[in-house]
Order: sequence, then structure tokens, then C-alpha cells
Amino acid sequence: MEGRREILRTPVSIHSQIAAHIVQKVSHISRQNNVSIFLRKINDSRLIPANSMLSMVTFFASRGEEIEVVVEGANVENAIKEFKGFFYNELGKEKEEKTTYELLKNTSIAYEKIFNSIGSGLIVTDENGAIMIFNKAAESITGINMDQAIGKKIQEVVQDIKIADVLKTGKEEMNKKLKIGTNVVLTNITPICTDQKIEGAVIVFYDFPQIEYLENELKRNRKLDKAFDIIIGNSGKLKDALTIASKAAETDSTVLIRGESGTGKELVANAIHYASKRKDKPFIRVNCAAIPVTLLESELFGHERGAFTGAVTQKIGKFELADGGTIFLDEIGDIPPEIQIKLLRVIQEKEFERVGGIKTIKVDVRIIAATNKDLEKAIKEGTFREDLYYRLNVIPVILPPLRERRGDIPLLVEHFIEKLNKKLNKNVKKVTKKAMQALIYYDWPGNIRELENIIERCITLSDNDYIDYKDLPHYIRNESAVISDDDIIYLGENNELLTMEEYERKIIKAALQRYKSFNKAGKVLGLTHKTIAAKARKFGLVDR
Repeated sequence: MEGRREILRTPVSIHSQIAAHIVQKVSHISRQNNVSIFLRKINDSRLIPANSMLSMVTFFASRGEEIEVVVEGANVENAIKEFKGFFYNELGKEKEEKTTYELLKNTSIAYEKIFNSIGSGLIVTDENGAIMIFNKAAESITGINMDQAIGKKIQEVVQDIKIADVLKTGKEEMNKKLKIGTNVVLTNITPICTDQKIEGAVIVFYDFPQIEYLENELKRNRKLDKAFDIIIGNSGKLKDALTIASKAAETDSTVLIRGESGTGKELVANAIHYASKRKDKPFIRVNCAAIPVTLLESELFGHERGAFTGAVTQKIGKFELADGGTIFLDEIGDIPPEIQIKLLRVIQEKEFERVGGIKTIKVDVRIIAATNKDLEKAIKEGTFREDLYYRLNVIPVILPPLRERRGDIPLLVEHFIEKLNKKLNKNVKKVTKKAMQALIYYDWPGNIRELENIIERCITLSDNDYIDYKDLPHYIRNESAVISDDDIIYLGENNELLTMEEYERKIIKAALQRYKSFNKAGKVLGLTHKTIAAKARKFGLVDR
């Protein structure tokens, strides 16, 4: 396949009306010459399929601006010649209307905000299965960069998606299972009223990662409190924290989630948002520690063109993107004092200015912050503002470390095995008793995130359908934590042995109290849920 790149200077400002003209002409040139034509702005890494109205609707260029044209296929030379003739001769005659350009450009920015604020992965293809739209969530789900996906056939990006029937019949398909550990909805695009007839397919991912499950289930009119069901655990400290979080979801009050790294702070923040009245509005995540200090202000509040070296276009900040919804400020303890002042103003006045701007922007945003740092100590050291602390700490939610909720480890292990089996295409069914005892005894400095990583490592490296003691890393294996099969537990008076039936009743009662269901208790005890139910009725542990 041949390819050619050429730099052209636009004879007219390109907006969505002009884009419709380009799409129509490019579609004809592409069919005649068996080529694919892409456009790219010089300062942008994205290649936009020039025959796709849904992609071109967000492509804007000012008059005189340089753009790169990329042509790939059979008859490249003739195609580039035809395109240049059209570009300079026909487009150059288009009437220039600055007000129309600005209006449509603002509309385009709104489209991009919507696509990238959707919690679920979104891919849109044309009638031939070529990708036209690929949002940020789709990037994280597939592990493929948007720049690499745009213009490619969907099968090259997600191999086990089959959209031929959807494109042919237009019939929606629900709950398609994929190897990457997620479900999808496949549907067709209804043709819209433009000069360019648009047809194709829409692929929406959900149930990956866990937070995407919340959004889709809630949109199916699930009760609000169901948002917290995705958080695994029955320990008292965790339940206390979730009770506070669920009550916070009913209000717009600022929430400060505290806990060690890996305790699930982002998952709780997601649950609060999707259980709130803002659930249909954007949920914007910002990791304050991951963004360089010099860029953090621009990332949060945006900047105007020319505000600093390299600011060649206007940028919309995270607070503006979150308008009407929720912004989650993770690692809030890492933001520098100069930005803390501006953040304090946003919380108090609900307004800010972009970097280099003079216009005051009003926003309606609910703030959820999180940190693993000792903010009280930071206040004493002068690195965190006391007034900001009190503004953030309206409703504190304290998540316990995993070592303080060891009883939840078997539940978490079971959950991760089920999740990772799908992701890794494995069939691990259980963890041996000795391995589970070692997992429960270990202190887990990395908390739930570390536990999930260890289970993934064990599943990946194990050749069996179970995780054994020897599969665990050496620093987790601890012989002193393992109870020998010869150990005898005396539960009767005067350290006397009980009857087998009495032991059986106590064990089943303890399992039901901890795991709350016949199915989960049965899995832990190695019995079927029917056996557990029958014995529970026999011992009077449940109503008959």
C-alpha cells in the first residue's frame, strides 16, 4: 500500500459546514481511487478520517493555517492531485463568516467534552467498520491510544467484536462478552439530516473496570443505594464508612475521603457520584500528584491562547468540564500552596478565571477530594492551608486499611479470581486453605490494590485451576500463620471436644454470619449452596 503526506495551507476557515463539503468530496475521491484520506493539524497528533462527518465535526482550522493531508491506498498520486484541486479551487470560493466559525467551533468543543466525559468506553464506526470516534474511556479499556485507533477497522482494535450483522440489519445486540473482560452494547447509527448520509455502528463498553458497572446499572433505574454494592466487604469499619458515604451522596456537600494508598478511595468517590442526583452529569477525575506543578493550574482551570509559551490554543480545564457534575481531586494533599488559594475560591464562590484570562467563569461542581497524607501535620508544617482543609473536610469518610478488615480478604479474593479469570482467559476455581491463611495473615501495606495484583500474578503463573501456597510470593508465605491439620479447636466447656454435629452447626453459623448467603458460604466451606441451605434449616439457623 502506497502512502503520501503533504502540507497544505487552508484557503478558508474549516468548520462543520465546510467539513460537510470536504466529507462529500473526499468520499467520492476515496471510492474512485481506492484510497483513505486523513487530515491532521500541525500541532495535533490525531489523524482524522476526512470521509467521516462524525469525525470531521470536531476538526477546526483557521484560514491560512497549515494542515497535513495523509493519503494511503492504491492510486495515491491521482487522489492527492484531485484533493488539492478541490481544496484550493472549490473551498477557496466558500464565503467566510467569522461569527459562524466561532459558533460552530464552540459547538465542536462541547461535542468533545461530551464524548470524553462519558464514563463508559465509546467507539463509533462508519458503514465499513472504520473507527471515527474513540473516547478516553475506550483508550483505558482497550489499552490502545486514540491516535492509533482512528481510521482503523474495528476488528484491528478489538478483535472479537463482530459488527457485520448490526451494520446489515440495524438490530441492537446487548451484553456481548469480550475477552478483555467487559460487556458491550452494539447498535446502529440512525441516519441524520445532513447532505452527507451517515450510517455505521456504535460500540459502548460497560462493566470494565468496576466503576463503569455503576453508571450503566444506575441508568437502568436501579435504586441509588445499589451504587455501593460494588464495594466488597462486610467489616464493621468499612460499613461505617460506607454508611457516611451513602448519606453524603444525598447532598451536594464536599466530601474528603481519607485512607492509605490502595484502600479504594476512587471507587467510593465513584459510588457517591453515581448514587447522587448528579449521576447523569460528568464525573471528572484528577490525580493531583501525577500532574507537574507547572501544569496543574492549567489542568484544573484551563488557559487562554497565548497565556504562556506553548499555549497555542485555548484549553478548557477540569472544573469547567465537570460543570453540573462532580470533580474528584485525588491526592489533594500534594497541590502547591499557590493553587490551594485558587481552589479555595472555587469552593467558596463557585467561580474562577482561566490562566491568562480575564473572564470570570461560573461553575456548579460538587467536589470530592481524597488523600493518604496527614493533612493536620501538613497544616502545622505550613504546606497545607487550614482554611482549605476545613472547606474540604465537611463530610469526612475514613476507609480502613486491609489489615484492619482481614475477614473481608476471602470475599475480595473470590471477587478478584472471578474478575481476573475473564481478563486473563483462565479458569482458576479456588485458593487452597494454606494459601488463604497466609493471605489473611499478611499485613498488606499496599491494601486492596496489592491484593488484586498478587492474585493476578498467581493466576497468570499457575498451571493449575487453583492457587496454592507455593504460588504466593516468598514475602507473603509465612509458616507461622498456617494452622496445621493436626491442630484441634476445643469449643466445649473444660476444653472438651464437641460432637461432629455441634462443630458443623457452629461452622455453618459462622460462615452464614460472615458471608450472608448460602452460595458464598458454600464456596468457602467446599459445599454446594443446597447443602448449606439444608443444614442451616436443620440446625434452625434460618426460617424453614
